[in-house]
Amino acid sequence: MAGMSEIEAHLPDGIGLDFEEVRALLAHKHETIVGTDDPVLMLVTLHNAFLGEYEKLLARHNAAITTMLAEKTDGYVAGVLAATESLAKDLSAASIESVRKMHQEHNAAMHAFRLNLMWLAAIVAISALVNVVFFVLRGAQ
Repeated sequence: MAGMSEIEAHLPDGIGLDFEEVRALLAHKHETIVGTDDPVLMLVTLHNAFLGEYEKLLARHNAAITTMLAEKTDGYVAGVLAATESLAKDLSAASIESVRKMHQEHNAAMHAFRLNLMWLAAIVAISALVNVVFFVLRGAQ
């Protein structure tokens, strides 16, 4: 146990305890002095090894979750883009249809206006002829 280096006694990111920390903790909490060759320190080695393996497992899970979320996010973004493009096409088609309908309505109104204008011009021309004939006949008497 004494041959275990400082690096082996500590796990990355400060996880795990070294032998001196364990001995100090036992002395403080239980008022028991544990020697450097005490077999109870084997539990520290086992627990630190367990924590190391647990960190590896967490790293694998983190990588898997990150990959899954990235894939799901890509799928979600693709779905949103497809929906947006579809909506844009539908709105454009609706706008074009609305403009086309308005143009047809305007053409129909213009056609009716021209027809009415021709009738009014004909009525004015006939009225003018009637007036001219009336005044000419009256003037001839």
